[in-house]
Amino acid sequence: MSRKQIKQQRKQAKLHKRGKLDKKRRQAHAHRDARGQVHLELHRDPLSGNAQVVLRQAIFEHAWQNQLAVATATTAHTLLQPEPTLEQVAELARNVMGATSRLAEGLLTRAPAGSVACKAGCDHCCYQPVGLTAPAALAVFGPLHQTRSVETLAPLTAHVAKRHEQTRDLSAAERFSPEQPCPFLESGHCSVYEVRPLACRGMNSLDADDCADRLRDPEARATFLAKGFGGRSFMEPIRGFHAVSAGLQLALTELYHLDMRPLDLTAAMHLLLSGSDALPDEWLSGRAPFATARGADNTAQPGIRELTGALEPKPSRH
Repeated sequence: MSRKQIKQQRKQAKLHKRGKLDKKRRQAHAHRDARGQVHLELHRDPLSGNAQVVLRQAIFEHAWQNQLAVATATTAHTLLQPEPTLEQVAELARNVMGATSRLAEGLLTRAPAGSVACKAGCDHCCYQPVGLTAPAALAVFGPLHQTRSVETLAPLTAHVAKRHEQTRDLSAAERFSPEQPCPFLESGHCSVYEVRPLACRGMNSLDADDCADRLRDPEARATFLAKGFGGRSFMEPIRGFHAVSAGLQLALTELYHLDMRPLDLTAAMHLLLSGSDALPDEWLSGRAPFATARGADNTAQPGIRELTGALEPKPSRH
């Protein structure tokens, strides 16, 4: 056997050993969900040493959604390894936001011509609680903190604090109201549009009048809230958003042990604007500084799983 072959053999043995150690470490420290499940696995190529992210089992009915979730998780793993920094998390959030918008735009081209009703100045969907995760909250906060002077940031901080005080004790149903606008809605336009949360990017409607009725007509609003979903929307962008969101949450939770439980936009931004400057670093260290800003995960709403193709969780075998 040549020296080159011996060297290659030793390299493969070393990679194999490292792979086994990685597996043991993941098994010992893998973050499990409330049902005790782990969804992602890292498969390391014995020759290159590169790790591939895979799903242990499907989480969506549609194959393309599972592929999109894996692609998002892979992007997160590639950008954040070996250990994530705040700069890397910010870059990841921007990449995911941009990719989600491009995906939604591409999917909307499949809708019948002229059928999508959303347009600039149409703000019917901006009167409800908005869910997001810590990276998205940091992505919204970053430009505000970096580009605004103390004088211009102070009024926004006060406004967000006021909206938080007004909504903190309201249910999601009570916040779906023309009296409860998003704190970043200004004259019918989103003031943080470039860094708006993923949920907003997947939103679309095929009937603006229906959106207006559901928001402003008490009877239509009550019917909508009783169902948990409704309205005429093109579902593919919504399914795409859920797949991207799932991949991002699973990657940062299971691979990096970061708190990715859903947050409420208003509450999270109140914490970042009015709270300690150390919040981002505390989150990155694995702690949960956004605990008081947690919001309901809308995937638990009746009918959402059916609409987005999410599969019911299977009992864990572990």
